[in-house]
Amino acid sequence: MKKFFSLLLAVLFGFSIAHSTIKVHTIGDSTMEDYNPSATDKRGWATFLGAFFDASQVTVNNRGKSGKDTRTYYDDNAYWASVKSQMSAGDYLIIQFAHNDEGTVTYGMDNLEYAAYCQAHGKTVPSDNRGTNPQTTYREYLRLFIDEARALGVNPILVGPICRAYFQGNKIKRSGQHDLGDKFSKIEDGVLYENQSLPAGDSTMSYVKAMKVVATEKNVPFVDLTKATMELYLSYGETQCLNMMFVNKDATTKDATHTNALGANLIAREAAMLLKESGILAEYISIPTDISANPTSIEIGETYSGVTQNREFLLTGYGLEPEEGSVALSATANLQISLDQSTYASTANATYSGGSLLQKVYVRANYTNAGEQLDTVYAVSGAHAIAIPVSAEVVSLDGGSAVSAVWTVADKTKPGEAVVEGPISTAFALSNMLAVDTKSDAGPTGNLTVVRFHNSNANNEKVNWPANEIDEVATRYIDFAVSAPSTMEVRLTGISMEIGAYSTGTMKCHISTGMGDDFEEEQIIYEASAVALPNIAPTIDKNTKEITAYGAAMRELDLKPMLTIPAGKTLHLRILPWHESTKEGSGKYVCIRNLKIEGQAFEPGTQGIEDVQRDKVQCTKVIQDGQLLIKKGDVFYNAQGARLF
Repeated sequence: MKKFFSLLLAVLFGFSIAHSTIKVHTIGDSTMEDYNPSATDKRGWATFLGAFFDASQVTVNNRGKSGKDTRTYYDDNAYWASVKSQMSAGDYLIIQFAHNDEGTVTYGMDNLEYAAYCQAHGKTVPSDNRGTNPQTTYREYLRLFIDEARALGVNPILVGPICRAYFQGNKIKRSGQHDLGDKFSKIEDGVLYENQSLPAGDSTMSYVKAMKVVATEKNVPFVDLTKATMELYLSYGETQCLNMMFVNKDATTKDATHTNALGANLIAREAAMLLKESGILAEYISIPTDISANPTSIEIGETYSGVTQNREFLLTGYGLEPEEGSVALSATANLQISLDQSTYASTANATYSGGSLLQKVYVRANYTNAGEQLDTVYAVSGAHAIAIPVSAEVVSLDGGSAVSAVWTVADKTKPGEAVVEGPISTAFALSNMLAVDTKSDAGPTGNLTVVRFHNSNANNEKVNWPANEIDEVATRYIDFAVSAPSTMEVRLTGISMEIGAYSTGTMKCHISTGMGDDFEEEQIIYEASAVALPNIAPTIDKNTKEITAYGAAMRELDLKPMLTIPAGKTLHLRILPWHESTKEGSGKYVCIRNLKIEGQAFEPGTQGIEDVQRDKVQCTKVIQDGQLLIKKGDVFYNAQGARLF
């Protein structure tokens, strides 16, 4: 109602409304992506870019996607086609690709060319369809993005891919700058040549150089974020850069590709400064030196009463006076804050030194009342004070009809069978994954029965896991689907499962959700890439052949994503594994057990199934066989008032 009233005022009095703002769309890979703060510590730099624009004039639509190269982003309807549908004349498009274009199976090669070579020579065609050549297909897809954006009246900008933090002394390695000249593959005259190299001055295999060529050819601005991030990393040095800006790869190693909140914020700041220096939207860009928050506001969106929501912002300051001091933080009624993600309270105190403040602030929200909720986090230091608004639209779950689907995944022959409660339907599918067997072991910890899933090819044949994978492959997944009935929407209240790896300690995965066959509105709700999934393989005594102990137990997940399945629509839950090893691997498995999706079903557009009055006789809305019915005494009517029985 408030939104409608605001819109009415705008129409009556001629106020400027949201559609007049400029939109900046960002497309690229995992180094840009918006991540669920409850799922991972990874943060994409484009997530923080909007904080450097005047929000009343410019909004950022970040559509970076984990695991995508130029071709797979262009070809996937859920991405490029949907981004184009969000564009309007006068908007801007930031394009940053290279990380996945470099390939994972063979480096610097067009994957389709390599697939054709494999078919011609009786080799296994890789399931990973990423990889372009900087001289050919990489440039071709950059041109397609540019041409199709311009056809819509949109202004394209090519942005050099951020460096990987591949240090070599006081330099960043050639490969860290996206130049594969030290190691690449090629096919010439039907012959595959691997481990090729070029002299240091030869940029033939540089994706950044290729992007610059396309920028000149198409008369498109080129923003050299590659050079800027290299200089940023070197300014901190290897140890401080990795520890401060990048996420953990495992217990002892840093991920030199994916940034945390601080790293992403610093890179977004570099990108904003480069845009301003280039005269691109310069009048709308502000680079704060005083205390500021990124993002400047937190929009939780729709959430359920009683379900905790976790968010965060980065509190920064540069050139502060005095050089040493503190910032007092406080939060209003529905919020608590923390500086260590451990102790939460209504107040906290962040200290700084050297005139610089870099502090991540965690915000926990829990609402008991339905409706629009507005809260605030305040940050005060001397004469400096800022407010970070936190908004949410809280939905009550009272009065819904319980629904659930449970897949035990205990038998290879029927892993997709689900026990269903309520008016929903389910489905199960595998893509480039194979249910190899049902493994049952008896040991000191009791029986453990799991279905083991392995990497496979398009012919449903078990194949090795590729070496050097660092991210998901969009075409390799285990898919569980739930469909809402045509008359009701389903609001999910929980997703739980047991998940583990078998015979490996380096299996990683994303758990993502998306709507419909095109997997739209995709979001990662869980990521196990900072640490390996638990290894559930048993230890077998070499002499007696008896099982003496199991490895770590399967990980139990209890996730609370805010998801609604509209009436008649289907939600897909996908497990997307990859094997993060420097060597090819076979006999390495991911296992899932007891996966449960549960929620409440409602008539679309209502907050619950409530008692109603009709003709002064008490009536009740009920759900029966997926249909909304009206019960008056012992008589049932359909939603239109026709008597049924």
